Amino acid sequence: MKKHKPQIWKVMLAGLLGVVAVFPNYSSTTASAASTSKWPQLTEIVQPIIESADKEGIRVSVGIRDLNGAYENQKILLGNDSVYKPASTIKMALVSTLMLQVDAGKKSLSDTVTVEPDDVVGGTGSLQKETFPQQITLDRLARLMITQSDNTATNVLIDAVGLDQVQALMDQLDLKVMHLGRKMFASAPTPEQDNYINAEDLVTLLEKIYKGEFLTDKSRNQIITWMSAQEVNTKFGAALPTAPIAHKTGENANVTHDVGYFLVPGHEIAISVMTEVTTTTDFDEAQKLGNPVVQSVAKAVYGYLMSGETQGDASTTMTRAAFVKLLVPALGLQVKSPSSSFVDVSSDSDFAKYATAAYQAGIVNGTTGNKFEQDSLITRAEMITMYVRAYEYIHGEITDYSESSSYNDMDTAPTWAIPSALKAQHLWGANSDSDETLNPSQKVNQAEGHKMIERLWFTNN
Repeated sequence: MKKHKPQIWKVMLAGLLGVVAVFPNYSSTTASAASTSKWPQLTEIVQPIIESADKEGIRVSVGIRDLNGAYENQKILLGNDSVYKPASTIKMALVSTLMLQVDAGKKSLSDTVTVEPDDVVGGTGSLQKETFPQQITLDRLARLMITQSDNTATNVLIDAVGLDQVQALMDQLDLKVMHLGRKMFASAPTPEQDNYINAEDLVTLLEKIYKGEFLTDKSRNQIITWMSAQEVNTKFGAALPTAPIAHKTGENANVTHDVGYFLVPGHEIAISVMTEVTTTTDFDEAQKLGNPVVQSVAKAVYGYLMSGETQGDASTTMTRAAFVKLLVPALGLQVKSPSSSFVDVSSDSDFAKYATAAYQAGIVNGTTGNKFEQDSLITRAEMITMYVRAYEYIHGEITDYSESSSYNDMDTAPTWAIPSALKAQHLWGANSDSDETLNPSQKVNQAEGHKMIERLWFTNN
C-alpha cells in the first residue's frame, strides 16, 4: 500500500474503535458535494429516493457525471458517501489495469493462463462448473468477470495482473478510497488487506475510462462492450431492460451496487449507485430491500435523460426508428423473439430488437408490405397512435372517450389514426396547436417526440 494514501485505514480503524468524530472532515464530504451541486434538476429527482431509503435503514450514495457536455460537464455526489464494501464493483479496477497492460504490450487478450482446481471458488460465475486444469485466455476471463461477475475468473486475473499493479493505477488516477487488497473469498486479517470503494471514486474511474484518459480507444471500447453484455440484471438491468446501458453489478452480504453508463445518444452519463442495508445481515433480505432502491434511482435518472428539455436540437425532425428506440425502454419492453417482424429490418440489426418489441406489444403494425420504413419521418398521427397504444398496453383499453373532436382538422387525419386521436384528446388534449388544429400529417420534431416519451415514462413509472 502506498504511504501517501493512508486515509482509508484511518477511517476504517476509527469506525472499529467508535471514534469517527476524530476525523470530521471525511464525514462531511457528502454534505459538501450535495450543497455545491450545479445540477439541481437531477438532484431534485434523486435526493427524495435517497432520503426515503435512509428512513428504512438503507444507506445510499449516488454519483453522476456528464460525459459529453450535454449538461455542461456537470457532476453530482448525493447521499452518504462513506466507505462501502465494494463486492464485485471493485472488478472495474482490475479490468482497467488489465487493459492498461494490454495497451502497453505487456499482455494480449489472446494470452492463456492455466487455471488449476485450487483456483476455483464459489459465488457467482459459470467457470467453477468446468473441469480443470485447463488453459483459458485473458479475454474469456475478463469477459466472464464483467458479464457474470465470475469470482474464479477474477482471482486468476488478479494473479495475472498483480494486486500491486491495480493499486498503482488507482494511485495514478488519484482515487482516494478504491482499493483491491485481496482475492474474492479470501480473508482480510488487516484493513489494508481488504477491499474498499465509494461512489465518487467509481464514477471518476468510469469517466476516465470513457474519455480515454489512460486507455486506448480500442481498450476503452472493449471494456464498455463487456459491460453492455451484463448478465446480472437485478439492478440497472431490471429497471431498464432494453435501454442502452453498460454496467457492472456488485452484491455481497448487506450491500448491493450497480455502476456504469447510460448511453442515451449525445447525453451519455456515468453513474454509480451504492447501497448498504443496515437493518439486516442476511444476504437475501438485503438484496430484497436494496435492489429496488438501485432500480428506482436508475429509472429516475434515465427518465430525466429522456425529458424533452435535455434532448438535442428541438427543431430537428424525428424518424420513426428514433421514436421507437425511445418508446421501447420507456415501457420496459423486452423482446420475446430474436427474429425481425418487418421485411425491411434485418434480424441482426441493432434496431431489430426495438421494432420487434414494439410489434409484439401491439404498438406498431408496420406499413404496406409489412415494412417498418424506419428512416421515414414520423407524423403527429403516427406518434399519437403509438402513444395511445403504449398507454393502453400499460393501463388497459380506453373506452370512456368521446367520439366528438374539438380539433377542427380531424377530418384530415387518416382513418386508422382517428380513434387514437380521440383517446389522446380524452387523456390530455393530444398534441394540438393553440388554434385547436391537430395537424396529423405534420412531421414531429425532437421537442415534441421527447415530450411525448417523457409523459409516457412518468405514466409508467
